Amino acid sequence: MFSNRTFVARESAPAAPVRGGILAGILGFALAACGGGGGRGAAPITPPPTTPPPAATISEAEAARFLIQASFGPTRAEIARVRELGYSRWLDEQMDPARTPPTLVLPHIQQILANGLAETDLTQAHRRNAWLWFAANNRDQLRMRMAFALSEIFVVSDFESGRAQIPRVADYQDTLARNAFGSYRSVLKAVTLHPAMGVYLSHAGNRKASADGKIVPDENYGREVMQLFSIGLVERNQDFSPVLDGSGQTVPTYDSAVVAAMSRVFTGWTYAGQTDANYGRADGRSYAPMECHPAYHDDQPKAIFRGIVIANGNDCAATLERALDALSQHPNTAPFISRQLIQRFVTSNPSPGYIQRVGQAWSTSGGDLGRVLRAILLDGEARTAPAAGDATFGKPREPLLRIAHLWRAYEARYVPPASGALRFRAGSTADLALSIAQDSQRAPSVFNFFEPDYRIPASDGSQGVYAPELQIVNESTFTTGHNQSDALLWNYASTSAPAANTNAPVLDITRLVQLAEAGDDAAMVQDVNLLLHGGSLPAASAATLTRMLGSLRAQGRGASERARSLLLVALLSPDYAVQR
Repeated sequence: MFSNRTFVARESAPAAPVRGGILAGILGFALAACGGGGGRGAAPITPPPTTPPPAATISEAEAARFLIQASFGPTRAEIARVRELGYSRWLDEQMDPARTPPTLVLPHIQQILANGLAETDLTQAHRRNAWLWFAANNRDQLRMRMAFALSEIFVVSDFESGRAQIPRVADYQDTLARNAFGSYRSVLKAVTLHPAMGVYLSHAGNRKASADGKIVPDENYGREVMQLFSIGLVERNQDFSPVLDGSGQTVPTYDSAVVAAMSRVFTGWTYAGQTDANYGRADGRSYAPMECHPAYHDDQPKAIFRGIVIANGNDCAATLERALDALSQHPNTAPFISRQLIQRFVTSNPSPGYIQRVGQAWSTSGGDLGRVLRAILLDGEARTAPAAGDATFGKPREPLLRIAHLWRAYEARYVPPASGALRFRAGSTADLALSIAQDSQRAPSVFNFFEPDYRIPASDGSQGVYAPELQIVNESTFTTGHNQSDALLWNYASTSAPAANTNAPVLDITRLVQLAEAGDDAAMVQDVNLLLHGGSLPAASAATLTRMLGSLRAQGRGASERARSLLLVALLSPDYAVQR
């Protein structure tokens, strides 16, 4: 189903007309902010960075910038926490489940059903909205952010999922969260055996070939586990540069024969609790790890990449372990996955040195993702803010993370109904893929919402820098995304507590309104600069926003209107479009 190589575009909700210059301006800014071609990507390999600075020297802006990378956004309380602990100790606290327990979505789904929500009323929107609300509020920010990044590599989508599969998709999210700081190999095994992945890439119930040739192993997972989840299409050096042969051509990591062999590796696995007699029968409710049925496993030797031959007979469990060893130990895997994680947290165009340093942390730790993430966030390239005019660093902000960031920064409040269900009805919050082309576990294909190798055209028409998130930005999504922000700000922002079961969380704009009432326009802009921009707002942009507020005040506009206008313009600005 998902085996073709074409990225599947999502049909968006109809958009209002938009001037072509608006989108061009945003894209032009993003191009400048991410670099015009090369930039840091052409930098020489550099040695590992020095020890992170002591907590006492971390400024508010530096702490906020760190939290924009490492969490779903800063709050004033969390900024103070980072300045108290320092970067390393904050990471220690976040990675310690005893001090920062993991957020799990499946128990929430089970609880709202136990509280009286009828199963016939349960929708994927309950799961998606719950995840987004937890991302904006819960303490385990680093774990949730890492699990979200992993979900964009090991993609499972709720498209075409019925109501019975809601717990299964929720458990898949929880599986990524539980393994977020474990070994890459453990994540790969958990993903491989999860029935949500088994259904999505069709290896649940995969069978060995029949003697008459009418049954052949499904190749979906055997191919994608290599192409997308581990080693990629071509051999790589540890800095992610391609290995070239004597003719200057890239070297493929595998061919069709290897795909066929890998597909045979993943035969004999089906839903937990099934007998051989009902092997592979559809089961929409199971979320336990899939189980091995030797009778359906291909028992012949399997010659995979790099001359490795797996010959464990009909022992599908032993065969799987050998394949997971081969995938996790392949020299491509460290730079291939590390580069994508850097893109998700810090910058779209990491330098070769940055990738290599993170890869070294991977290699020395045996693929420990907690160590890898620490290396990503503490690296000198991540912690050194780009100089003014540096057009080589940053990443476009993901649309879904913008909403979590706004709710988090301005401490949105929500009073759920008696069942505890989180089902929002503001704009397209029931399915944000309609307005912003992104929602939790709702990618249009196994290639995610956007691809790590997506590049935007440079000004001369040639291929520009990598900017994955911009693959889902067009006139339609720009307009509908703006409308979604407009709906949340003008209808769900207040200085008073929300009523029970409002249609969306309500932003607390008390501080901004108080500053507006005091006529302190500069302080209002500084508040937005810290919480939304991480202190990176250019002086010229800050001055423009300050003049805007002065003009609105001179027109007699109320304090609440000025506060909301400031937030809306800040979210729409080119300065916010790129995380710096």
